[in-house]
Amino acid sequence: MKQKIAYIQKEQRRITDLVTKKFRHFYLTGGTALAFYFRHRFSEDLDFFSQKYTDRDPGKIMNFISEETGFRFSLGSRQDDPKLLPMTIYFLELKNGCVLKIDFVRDFTKNIKKIHGGMHSVEDIYFRKILAATGTGAKENLTGHLVPTGRQTAKDLFDIYFLSSNFRPLSDFVFEYFAYDQIELLDTWYKTFDRTELKLELADMIPGVNVRKVLSRLDKQILNQISAKLREG
Repeated sequence: MKQKIAYIQKEQRRITDLVTKKFRHFYLTGGTALAFYFRHRFSEDLDFFSQKYTDRDPGKIMNFISEETGFRFSLGSRQDDPKLLPMTIYFLELKNGCVLKIDFVRDFTKNIKKIHGGMHSVEDIYFRKILAATGTGAKENLTGHLVPTGRQTAKDLFDIYFLSSNFRPLSDFVFEYFAYDQIELLDTWYKTFDRTELKLELADMIPGVNVRKVLSRLDKQILNQISAKLREG
């Protein structure tokens, strides 16, 4: 398993270099970019964002990758709904049966810092991790409660925990970059996790992780410090 992960990580770096040096308006973000900075966990896919994204870019880039590496690829899906972010997903067939998922996404959010080395800054990755969790608003669930429209995944939670512990405390970061209503959605996002399922997912995703430490840190940051600041107004 370790050899497989090492091989995929090697190809991730090679493909990132190929893409960002040839197509300079695209940059790597998300969990794999964060793993390039900190090596905190294994992330299986590549997320390339661009603020100058066109519909022709993803296919052109995948053809270039295939020509340079010899790997075949297939189209996974394409998001054409004008109400959602333009996005195209491909699957690249590596060696030894390994498959790499590659996402190309139109980035509408202003960057906090300049792109360096074809990658988002840690601040920008942190910002988008939180934005992905909270979404852009709230909706009613089956019980009539308002819940965030973003995604609720163990990998996002762990990345937010890691950044809060090793880069900048979440309770400081959110109040610099987010409005109060967005921060309230983050609070709701965290409170509505199924704790039993979350613990199992974290343990499966990161062998040897101290789940109690992760949740204790986030409890302190979100349920105590962030909630207290929200009450103060």
